Amino acid sequence: MNTPNISPERLAIYTPFSRLADEQRILLSHQLMMHTAFPGEILSRIGDNSQDECFLLTGSVSIKGPDTEEIIVSAGDSRSRYSLLSLKPSHVSVTARTDTEYFTINADLLQSLQSENITGDFNNPELLAGSDSHPVVLEFYKSLMNNRLELPSLPEVSRQISQVIVDEQLDLDTIAALISVDAALTARLMRLANSPVYRGRSTVNHLADAINRLGMNTTRHLVLALSLKQQNTSSHPWVKQQLLRSWKQSIQLGAVCFVLARQCTGIPPEEAMLAGLLHNIGELPLLNFAAGYQQLRKDPGYLEQVLTEARGQAGAMILHRWNLPIPLVTAVQHTDIWFYEPNDTRPTLADILILARLHCLSASEQHPTLPSIDQVPAFHKISPGALSKQMTLQILDDAREQITEVRNLLNR
Repeated sequence: MNTPNISPERLAIYTPFSRLADEQRILLSHQLMMHTAFPGEILSRIGDNSQDECFLLTGSVSIKGPDTEEIIVSAGDSRSRYSLLSLKPSHVSVTARTDTEYFTINADLLQSLQSENITGDFNNPELLAGSDSHPVVLEFYKSLMNNRLELPSLPEVSRQISQVIVDEQLDLDTIAALISVDAALTARLMRLANSPVYRGRSTVNHLADAINRLGMNTTRHLVLALSLKQQNTSSHPWVKQQLLRSWKQSIQLGAVCFVLARQCTGIPPEEAMLAGLLHNIGELPLLNFAAGYQQLRKDPGYLEQVLTEARGQAGAMILHRWNLPIPLVTAVQHTDIWFYEPNDTRPTLADILILARLHCLSASEQHPTLPSIDQVPAFHKISPGALSKQMTLQILDDAREQITEVRNLLNR
């Protein structure tokens, strides 16, 4: 291991560095460490928990997990532009096949610089994909530019509710009649209104009474939240499997966001829950493109990096087309930017989403390289209290029953 000699121009070849400013790449070129490995030497073992990202400079390596096929990565191919180690603890072993050079960089430092270079120019999508992005990302933006991309549409009942619920002259019976067309949605709203989360002194038996208890804005958010599952459909078996995984993650995150907002901020918990449910909606169009790449289908770490590169922007575009509130769009856009800091001294939806995601990922058995929760700006703005021994939020660990209640309501 020695001091690096990698030019900022060469760093720009690697996707995580490609969108950084020149001065940021200059800074990082003095912070990374160079390594060499001989054929057969192990760069990383299964279970390693290093907080560094690892990038291949020269040579060739083998990536192999206990339940995955061997993947060969050679310097200069598309896979080598991404980190060799994306999930922590590592679920694969990485072994040099030839004389190999590689460099490592602290993930926290890289992520903090990336958070300063997020654009929200939806009218110029070509600016959102660099020339070194994976073909999946490039195809996505190219299709978007040429109006050949079918983005998910707002669920019909949610669209109708959003249009009429802003009219304060409409009575509860009119809103109830609109919702009651969907029997399943009606039953779930009734169940929510009578759940411990919202329960009043008596049980409500009519939809209009349930809406009255919940309130108009809460009803609007819940209608969208409860109708989102219909978006997670695909005829492709692999995409369908990935969407099911994403939906399960969204339900858990939505429940955590709900409880975190209710206990620590003045933000309506239903808005926070909706941010959690929508945080990865940008994966749907990206996965449809990814299905055509066998390497992505058999390399979960590679797939996660490609999705991380674009799902926030893709999700923000979808919500922008749905005319959803700007704070919600902004939160989803920055879902993977841990060190994002909104220009607001008060907690925002983005802060809640970032903190809730870090809590959920830190508690999972395997996850991308993460900063410590107490290092990110969102932690200091929300001030949620002490951390547990597992570096999760103690206040949320203590609220497991509430989180489970909300999750079960969303999952029925």
